[in-house]
Amino acid sequence: MHKEFRTVSDGARPIENQPLSLTSYPNEKAEAANRAFDDAVRQFLRDWIEHGTVSEKPHESGSDVDEFIEQGALRTFFIHTPDPFEHLLEREAIARHLLRPVEEVYFQHDAYEPLFSRFERRIYNLAAHREHLEIPFRYSSKSRQGDHGDTIALADMPEGQGREDIGMYFGTRRSDNTALTLIANELQQEALLPAPLPVHVITEGYMEDSLRMVKTIAEHLHATGEHQPHCFVIQRRHAADDRHLGAALLVMHPEHPDRPQRIIFCDTLNPSGTPPWWHSFKRKVDTVFPQPEGSAPASDLLEDGGVKLQRLHDGVPVRHQDIDCAFYTASIGRALIQVARYYPDLILEGTIGEIVSQMTARMPEYYAEANQPKDPIAVREMNVIRRWNTGRQALQNLARPAVTTLATQEIYLTEAA
Repeated sequence: MHKEFRTVSDGARPIENQPLSLTSYPNEKAEAANRAFDDAVRQFLRDWIEHGTVSEKPHESGSDVDEFIEQGALRTFFIHTPDPFEHLLEREAIARHLLRPVEEVYFQHDAYEPLFSRFERRIYNLAAHREHLEIPFRYSSKSRQGDHGDTIALADMPEGQGREDIGMYFGTRRSDNTALTLIANELQQEALLPAPLPVHVITEGYMEDSLRMVKTIAEHLHATGEHQPHCFVIQRRHAADDRHLGAALLVMHPEHPDRPQRIIFCDTLNPSGTPPWWHSFKRKVDTVFPQPEGSAPASDLLEDGGVKLQRLHDGVPVRHQDIDCAFYTASIGRALIQVARYYPDLILEGTIGEIVSQMTARMPEYYAEANQPKDPIAVREMNVIRRWNTGRQALQNLARPAVTTLATQEIYLTEAA
């Protein structure tokens, strides 16, 4: 029986089986591009073998070169090459395909799964075995990879291990360290612009670590004689055993580094009137900013600046679960930085409602206007686009400078369309 599910923010219409309107690339074109890409990789590997880079050439040891290329050559290349992506991306045909924009990707079925070729999937899977070479969202876990880097289908998993989970799908895989680093870099860049209210971005450690860093910086400002309030924007996971990401804004007056002037907690879902991580965050605030006996706890200052974007998972198929808190909180963080830059008095003295209105007005990925979230289908589509563009950015960072001219399209313009 076909079972529909509904989102938190849309009580009328299911999003299952909705087409990806902004990226409706024809399947036939994608398959043709995949065939051309696999042929380009085969030729690359053949040249690599023939140029003597392999310590033991297949034809010298009795192995068949074609068989080696179809099986273990790419894994051998990744194992023995210090900068494999630099070499791969020197070939224009390979670079154009791996760096293709989201408009040239065919997404299969309602899981929004990119149609990867055999060798493209192998590249992403094999790269995930190398530190700092992971291409976010595009690789399967190591336990789901075969000997040559192929992804093992669920039906082919060993008995007892074939369990569907979020790691199976491009649209539901968690943000890895590469993705979070790219997001953090964007927030840091946003905060570099001059502003009358100094803004610091904290993206290290877990949430409690970030709060401690805020306090440490405030103490340093106090020691240097600073008298102006400073704004701190945090975007981090809550804890080592809690992979959900949250955002927060603190206003600190250097003359009082032990007690924040303002604390705003921004969660990404709110099913029952209280954000699920509210009480956990309160405990962290009081742990980092303990107050003298008889004084009100610092957490009494806590204000709710959360949004209702992330969908609940109850009754939702695995392939449709919403694991995009990294992108929601990145947009929240960027918007808060902008509000602090352009409306410092609002951050210092405005109501929480006024701040949230300005914040959501600066989140065009998810809001049509202030406090008016876009349709859940559009939100889901935007997250798919952001997942693809994050992987694309990771690839660009691994390429030599000349190669990046093949991908000149501005990612942010695509996301904000």
